[in-house]
Amino acid sequence: MKSIKNVSEKNISLTDQVHKELRHSIITGEMPGGTRLVESTLASEMEVSRTPVREALHKLELEGLLYSIPRAGYIVEEMSEHDIRDLFKTRKAVEQIAAKWAVEYITPEELQTLNKNLDMSEEIFRTGQIGKMAEFDTKFHKVIYKAARSKSLYQICKTLGDHTLKYRIALIDLPEMARRTIDDHKRIYQALFEKDSEELDKAVQHHMEQAKVNIIDLMERLRHESFMP
Repeated sequence: MKSIKNVSEKNISLTDQVHKELRHSIITGEMPGGTRLVESTLASEMEVSRTPVREALHKLELEGLLYSIPRAGYIVEEMSEHDIRDLFKTRKAVEQIAAKWAVEYITPEELQTLNKNLDMSEEIFRTGQIGKMAEFDTKFHKVIYKAARSKSLYQICKTLGDHTLKYRIALIDLPEMARRTIDDHKRIYQALFEKDSEELDKAVQHHMEQAKVNIIDLMERLRHESFMP
């Protein structure tokens, strides 16, 4: 865990800095499900007092990333197959709404940003730098969220996306999954470019369904490997 002294940012409270650092560690999988977080230990590692850590942990619990155990601290939430299915069912619905609204409001500049994202993704895939794919995957979707022109919807989409990030990172590190992600993004971009709402809805639905199935398959594979000698 980084010392907050080394990642201090202007105009951001200490609690927000601690929250940001811990949240990043959780959603990227650096802190896997089941990890126990103790207030005093984190405060010592991050070189801050216990108050901002306590407040940050409480915020993370409200976000559903942690759950508390009396007198024992917090545990990083582990997602079950049911949780994954529920999350993606919800995410699919809101992503379809965001895409529907984006068709109406997306600008030529935003379309150009999506196109550049696809070009960079192809280059990263071609040169074998697949570890960078998760970043471009996230950026691609954020452009669409913003294009919907709804602050509330943007925040909902971003939160749901963050909850699946650590699983998407694991998936996108696999070449075949990275290829599917790029192809899905191309289909979504083309539908937006042509303002084809029906095709866009199908493309988003397919992308979310495929991600759900892939994540569940990955979880099953990891469970199986954990029992291998």
